[in-house]
Amino acid sequence: MTHTTELSHLLKLLDDDSPVVREAVRRELAAMRNNLPAQLSALDYPLEPEQERLLSEILAPVCREELEETWLAWRWLSSPGAQLEEALSQVSAFLSGWQARGEMLTQKLDFIAAEAAKDGCAGDARKLAEFLFGGRGPDTRLRGNSREYYSADNSNLLWVIASGVGNPISLCAIYMLTGRRLGLRIEGCNFPGHFLARIEEGDELWLVDCFNRGRFMLAEDVAKHHPAANPSMEEIIREPASVETMIARVLRNLDESFERTHNLPRRQIVRRLMLKLMEE
Repeated sequence: MTHTTELSHLLKLLDDDSPVVREAVRRELAAMRNNLPAQLSALDYPLEPEQERLLSEILAPVCREELEETWLAWRWLSSPGAQLEEALSQVSAFLSGWQARGEMLTQKLDFIAAEAAKDGCAGDARKLAEFLFGGRGPDTRLRGNSREYYSADNSNLLWVIASGVGNPISLCAIYMLTGRRLGLRIEGCNFPGHFLARIEEGDELWLVDCFNRGRFMLAEDVAKHHPAANPSMEEIIREPASVETMIARVLRNLDESFERTHNLPRRQIVRRLMLKLMEE
């Protein structure tokens, strides 16, 4: 039996009356999970809405188990940039559903960086900020999602790239990870309430508000004139945010989002990831 024939047979049994048959189908589809999107695209017909719903229901626990088993593997990677990208890839794949794969984020970022290089952004953080955030209207590649600021989608970089909107930390992460591909050192600043990017140019330290059109601000001005200015604020600005700090902030955003939408199952998953991050 060919793979497509076997898959077609399994799809017909998704809503079988027998619990024994449904469990057998679940095991078979779970075993095929890695190759399932490609095999589905090889079928001569699209999935029906009910089939998509049942597949999502069946594979959701499998995706959750994969995430929890491989979570924190990113810590063993060789550089902070690689660690951040892998961690956010895992989060994005989890939020996107069973058809998403972690490597999809890397492919999307590679494409953005290639387009930015063609536009003359290599080695220039200001040009890259303008390329990513500086357009107006339909020409804006990425902008702040003011309308749905607390949506969980804002923490899914695959969704952010596709939709063109995100929250402060997701937009900063795309800026950082794209810049990494173009030879730029762009770091994060764990600014309270509004994550910023951080760039050193000679003797000057700049903060970049990716949520507000990639605006550059002298760090010393922000430290002096922000309403929350105090010695601890200067320390936050002076020290780049670690990968762990950024991932913890992403998880806190998701925790709040799932609390607002009363999505207890997903909130519990996020909280387990947070606990693992704190325990290690």
